[in-house]
Amino acid sequence: MKILRVAGDLYPAFVGGIAIHAHEMSKMQASFGNEVTVYTSVWDDELPEETRDRYRIIRFRGVTVFRNSIALALFRRLLRERKMYDIIHAHSHLYFSTVLCALARMAGSSPLVVTNHGLISQTAPMWLQKTYIPTIGRWIYNVADGIVCYTETERDQLVDLGIRPDRITVIHNGVDTDHFAPSPDGSPEKQILWIGKYVPGKGVEYLLRGFQLFSRDFPDYTLLMIGRGPLKDDSLRMIEDLGLTGKVILKDFVQNKDLPDVYRQSSLFVLPSLEEGVPRTILEAMACGVPVACTELPQLVDIVSGCGLLFPLRDPEALAAALSTLASDPDMARTCGTTGRERTVSRYSWNDTVRKTLDLYASLTGKCAVYGSPESDGGCPEDEASRAAGATNVGGMV
Repeated sequence: MKILRVAGDLYPAFVGGIAIHAHEMSKMQASFGNEVTVYTSVWDDELPEETRDRYRIIRFRGVTVFRNSIALALFRRLLRERKMYDIIHAHSHLYFSTVLCALARMAGSSPLVVTNHGLISQTAPMWLQKTYIPTIGRWIYNVADGIVCYTETERDQLVDLGIRPDRITVIHNGVDTDHFAPSPDGSPEKQILWIGKYVPGKGVEYLLRGFQLFSRDFPDYTLLMIGRGPLKDDSLRMIEDLGLTGKVILKDFVQNKDLPDVYRQSSLFVLPSLEEGVPRTILEAMACGVPVACTELPQLVDIVSGCGLLFPLRDPEALAAALSTLASDPDMARTCGTTGRERTVSRYSWNDTVRKTLDLYASLTGKCAVYGSPESDGGCPEDEASRAAGATNVGGMV
């Protein structure tokens, strides 16, 4: 199958959830034997075109507005090549590149799939989103042939927005549970881990205030923060103002291949976000057997319950209390970590996520969902009924 993926951000230029999701999805789909091309943005001194991990990357330079690249060259290429691919898969209605994909679909492109990575932006001002989401955002989803949501909660949000339910498929987010796995010795450091972007929606200020409160009773713990973003300098000043210099360690970037070791070295993982889809970081921490403390976002309650503690949004005291409870009760923390690992393996396998996404492509195009690897015969999966009827099973929607 010829797949065109369109994503505003792509790993490793960015380490956020969408960027890693788009990279890992492209990598595995290509490893299965599909031909994958990704259109994305130029953010640094990256090559305009390259092949990496068996998939092709084409980058476009644009004008940045609210950390969103507006690249008209992408649109011109998309219009020229809109029928060259079996499927076009765009990530997030919040990217300008996805608006261009919807315009190309109206011009007669191949079927369009859009993944919802959370309805609300963590960077754009709310006054703009209140206008954009019920108008352009809703239009994008109504133009799309298929829509992917991570949870039933997000599906219901789109239905409430006026999107037809029959176009929406719930496919869980996932992680590679072989790569992200617990430490054999189970001896983490007294370290709390946060991974994300320094943007308003990540709730970093509440994390720092909560960690300051937590540190009064647990002075031996450090906070490791991994990420980049426009508010990082503000966070550095806040760390100094709160007297946390030396207790908070900042790193810009850790290679994805090295992240499991970072999780395994940590006693707790914390996510204080005000808005999210289903962040990969939560699933990665759970897969590594690390207990989590997380804000009570509706779509995360069922995922995190029993694997850590939830606390209200914008509440440093509650954040500190959750961390304190887990730090002071090793048996609870160990049980949460074990439950998190079991839940991730049983419900959030990345292989399963990619296969179900390919099944969705197949249902929209009539093409074979290819699950083989380049080293194997590949081809379409078949079941006994299909073989008896002389037909090919192209999978089905979730």
